[in-house]
Amino acid sequence: MNAKMTLSFSVATFIAAVALMFFLSEVRGRLGEVERELAAVREAQPPPPESGNAATLQGGNESDGEVAPLDTKDPLVKLDWVVKKLEEVDENAYEYYNDIAQEQYQLKRDQGRLHGTVLRILRGLRSSGTFPGLEPDLPDKGAPVTTKMREKFKAEAEKFGLKVEDGLVTGRGLLNTSQDKAYPVEYFMTRFPDAGHETLVHLIGSARLEDFQAPPFPDLRGLPTALYKALLAAGFEEGASSRPDPAHEGDPRAPWLMPTGDTVYLYVEYEEDGERKRIRATDWMADPDTKESLPHDCFRFTGSHRVEDRNTGDDVLVAELGGFLASVFTRRPALLEVALESAMKNNYQYRWDRLPKHDGKTPLYVDLIFSKKPLTN
Repeated sequence: MNAKMTLSFSVATFIAAVALMFFLSEVRGRLGEVERELAAVREAQPPPPESGNAATLQGGNESDGEVAPLDTKDPLVKLDWVVKKLEEVDENAYEYYNDIAQEQYQLKRDQGRLHGTVLRILRGLRSSGTFPGLEPDLPDKGAPVTTKMREKFKAEAEKFGLKVEDGLVTGRGLLNTSQDKAYPVEYFMTRFPDAGHETLVHLIGSARLEDFQAPPFPDLRGLPTALYKALLAAGFEEGASSRPDPAHEGDPRAPWLMPTGDTVYLYVEYEEDGERKRIRATDWMADPDTKESLPHDCFRFTGSHRVEDRNTGDDVLVAELGGFLASVFTRRPALLEVALESAMKNNYQYRWDRLPKHDGKTPLYVDLIFSKKPLTN
């Protein structure tokens, strides 16, 4: 230890000692005040009966000549007695709150069991199909979509501004001007404003960007589910998301299966320089290895994967939870994925030379077209 450190330590020790002396002086002074107050109280009160228990309460024992702590002249004895009493109170409080915590845990566990039982009953009633109004919100994955279901899904999609035709879905979007060029493009499309740093287009449906400038803000919850239902109503058949081969379960080197489902030809229409343009969505992204745009037929309608809603017991699309709609890398939550081996590298780039020339100050609204067949201009 050098001289400076030794001096600093000595100064700190001296200051601590002085502070302790002042603290003990304050304690002794306060205990003296308490002693005088207690003496005044005892003088003002009649003497207790000999059979009383005042000495016991004060911690003394008259039969063996002990002096009660509160009657002693030594302030440290009184302080020690107070500390012990506080420790007793603290121990009793700990036991009390520990008992409360145990009871709370038991109540939560019983509540969870009851909730699980109710959900199992509700799922059974829904699956039976005999109780109108209790049908699940989503059809079973891959199950045939009836005419009645198509009509219902079409009506629900139209509430969000999605137009549904046979083999065709159209929705309103917004060019994202906040991409971070340091990142690869990961999503062609997300719900506004999700994943704003790595997506090209936001789906907004019937809302407008101006609607988000001041409350009440539009609620876009349900928009990904509406798009999913719109695609089903238009006749698209969903497949499965990209995933490890289940035949190699547990193997971290398991082969990766490409997404399946109907091919979706995705287009973007917008106004530029007074001219209406329609471009392939894949023309805005390039594979850095080939320097070419992604193939037009690479998108598959996977339909996302699902998790159980803990509150209702229904299945819910993970695409709904995160707003992931059209992914250009292996992303199970998305409604659409690209069926390309190169997507696993997650390094697709923006084609800035083909993106609309935009000032970034005014919103550029676009129409997003999901088609089962290639469109001709």
